[in-house]
Amino acid sequence: MKKFDELDESLQNEIINICKDDIYDLNPRFLYVNIYFSTGSTRMLSQLFEVPEALIIKIKEEGEN
Repeated sequence: MKKFDELDESLQNEIINICKDDIYDLNPRFLYVNIYFSTGSTRMLSQLFEVPEALIIKIKEEGEN
């Protein structure tokens, strides 16, 4: 798994922007790690974390490369 700082800058910014809109002030690094290590369908994870399915796919793909 890549560290958050090793991710593509555009993906980092996408995660950061989602966290800025979160009413609980979610930490972008925690969101990334939680999504990366979670199992289940893309749709289910998208609903669980309240993020777009495309973000789940990007995190899963880029995090392992």
